[in-house]
Amino acid sequence: MTTLFFCESSLNLGGQELQALQQACILKKQHFIPLILCRKHSKLHQAALELGLDVQTIPFRNALDLISLWRLSRLVLRHKPAAVICHSGHDSNLCSLAIHFLGITGIHHPRPRLIRSKTYLAGTPNAWLYNRIFDHTLTPSQSLKNELCTSNPKINPERISVLYPGIDSQLLAQQARDPLPSTLSVALSKTLGPIVLHAAMLRSEKGHLFMLNVIKQLKAKFPDILYVAAGEGNIKPFLESKIKEYGLENNTLLAGRISPIAALMKRSHVVVMPSIYEPLGMSQLEALALGVPVVVSEEGGLVETVKHGVSGWICPKPGQSAANSSWVRALTEVFENHTKAKSMALVGQQDVLKRFDIRTNQISLLKYILS
Repeated sequence: MTTLFFCESSLNLGGQELQALQQACILKKQHFIPLILCRKHSKLHQAALELGLDVQTIPFRNALDLISLWRLSRLVLRHKPAAVICHSGHDSNLCSLAIHFLGITGIHHPRPRLIRSKTYLAGTPNAWLYNRIFDHTLTPSQSLKNELCTSNPKINPERISVLYPGIDSQLLAQQARDPLPSTLSVALSKTLGPIVLHAAMLRSEKGHLFMLNVIKQLKAKFPDILYVAAGEGNIKPFLESKIKEYGLENNTLLAGRISPIAALMKRSHVVVMPSIYEPLGMSQLEALALGVPVVVSEEGGLVETVKHGVSGWICPKPGQSAANSSWVRALTEVFENHTKAKSMALVGQQDVLKRFDIRTNQISLLKYILS
């Protein structure tokens, strides 16, 4: 059977890590041998073990960590993977060093294919890495591919491909029927107004502060509105102070990370993605797969997943002129004409099931890692 390495140096568990776990689980059912390489005690480490995946821990302390290089090299020689799929900075650098060293010296030949899964762009990309070091780079959206190639025109666009994430609609539907955690169920049962779900890590670019301002305005017309922010992150104390300042203690719930999220989505009136920067986003895809209305920012890959006025609403992103008023109008329309909103969501559901099918993702992934 064919072994594949999935490498991730991040301590967090966001959309990128969850997609890697999903791919590993599916490939395992197809008789591949996926091996997760991650940091000990990371959230990914625990999640992979709970899913019954094989895990090897690597320190990934920095981009030149000698202990990590040694352990990676030993694992490559022991398991002889067909491909190594890297997801973050440290693991990408260390894996490329280990694999190219083993290949150039002839210790392991032919070397595994080296795939970079790039889901976020910070700074100017190095063309040499994309053109010479990685055999192929995968982005979750055309928007991010364009951003990469525009940021450095020396990057060969033929070495970058778009691989849309896969949505397991059957699993989502099953999870949507699961009971909510008791404390969350009690909190939702107490509200008589519309429930607005924002499922994203608590980071500034995800637009939580902007949403608090929108909720503050909507509260005048919908006094029982409840804004549920499901996620963890370093801006939580800041958001808590703003909730108190805006008088939204009874209209806001910082629910922490909820996994799986499907049951909460299904009980929400709308799922929002007011991101300032978003290469693609997963929440709006999962919401549409469940037939839940969505409102998203006109930003990055979000506009590749929603068609304005047809499958959902696209509004200016935070910081742009008329952003607040546009979001208030869109959400008001969702609440006041929920039949229309649900009909649009069902159109979006068919689109997501067609373009973001998990089997399509799997077939495309195998094409890139085994070619």
